[in-house]
Amino acid sequence: MVSQQWGPKTLLARLPAQTREEVIGLGVERRYRTGDVLLKQGAATRETLLLLTGFVKVIAEDGTEPVLLTIRAAGDPVGDLAAMSGQLRSATVIACTPITARFILPQTLRTFLRDRPQVAELLNALVVDQLSVANRRRVEMATRPVLDRLVSVLLDLAEICGEPQEDGSTALPNWFSQAELAALVGTSSVDTVQRSLRNLREQDLIENGYRRITILDPDGLAARRVRPDHEG
Repeated sequence: MVSQQWGPKTLLARLPAQTREEVIGLGVERRYRTGDVLLKQGAATRETLLLLTGFVKVIAEDGTEPVLLTIRAAGDPVGDLAAMSGQLRSATVIACTPITARFILPQTLRTFLRDRPQVAELLNALVVDQLSVANRRRVEMATRPVLDRLVSVLLDLAEICGEPQEDGSTALPNWFSQAELAALVGTSSVDTVQRSLRNLREQDLIENGYRRITILDPDGLAARRVRPDHEG
């Protein structure tokens, strides 16, 4: 049994201890290596994967180039929407790190949620929160310049997968190409993202190199974030 601290916004962190152990006991254990595809966009598979360790990229493959949508962390499910809706997979999920997960068949999940309505409510709340983040990003893309959007993305990534350092800074993992970072920011221009990174570096808010970003002043960067007036 995996024992760890779950990120505060993950499903497992929201559950009471006993219920959490019941959820972790569903299905069978699966392990994946870095770079493995856990779920494939367009597939008709219906299983849910509950992440117990590691991080995954969620990628849309509708255009000529894959677009990074978000990162999911240990403690969260992936694939649950297809399991509940019966629709095709809406995104591809790729392991950023070695992954341990519970492989849960759709009928197992549906039966468990029917018998544990409080878990169903928390799962629905998680989906609402994820949609809220997606909506915030859409508003930012329509109303904010790239620099503001980059600040928001860096803070989101720091919350999900940042590693706090002894000096108070936060290091982001090296999983992201600048093209993927640009996709999260909502621009096709890597050059624009590079200029925005340089702007933040000149303010001593970050330092960066090849696939490396460290937030030197998390509080200062958070103060730089501009929130849409009607965010909710």
